[in-house]
Amino acid sequence: MKLTTQLTALALALTGAIGGAQATVLIIDTPTTSVDVSGSFFGGTLVASAITDISNLSYQGIARTAVYDTGTGLDFYYQFSNASTSKNGVERFTGWDFSALGSGAVSVFQTNAAFGAFTSGTEPSDYADRTALGVIGFNFVADAGSKINPGKTSFVQVIRTNARHYQPGNFGLLNGIGDNAPGFAVSAVPEPESYAMMLAGLCLMGTIARRRKSKQA
Repeated sequence: MKLTTQLTALALALTGAIGGAQATVLIIDTPTTSVDVSGSFFGGTLVASAITDISNLSYQGIARTAVYDTGTGLDFYYQFSNASTSKNGVERFTGWDFSALGSGAVSVFQTNAAFGAFTSGTEPSDYADRTALGVIGFNFVADAGSKINPGKTSFVQVIRTNARHYQPGNFGLLNGIGDNAPGFAVSAVPEPESYAMMLAGLCLMGTIARRRKSKQA
């Protein structure tokens, strides 16, 4: 299913410093010089994912997205496989809307490891960037060695945060012609406090039910 640019924002709330050891840190309006490579998947529980067929006059392929809960935050994953029948390569893709992070640090990685819905990548990104409007982009330099050319697949691009909430967002692709894929489908990951409140509410309902039953008897 191909979507136009979604108006529903991807809303994130940070609760402390970004986790992770060595990482490429994204600063608003300051492109990185590279994106650090991780040898493996960071782990966590799959919360939501989307696999979208892309087709336009310039390129065709498969866009994959996923969000994983690591226990301390949410990691967002993006990958594009360009079909061998495409006319052109893809030079850039973006995730949107990360504006709720404010000016807080965001760590980005990439990996060619295969896991879940993702396949082993062949094309690493050259650098990443971030705007104040909440767009995080990964750039594949427009030359024969870096662009996601027909028949090639990008490394999985990873945005690491310790955000706990989000709404469906947008995965944008660009090379002359822009195209869009859905981000994620689940609106939030319950906080530990939410589970505690839920349990307390169930216990209270049970107590009320027992008292009513006792009075009726």
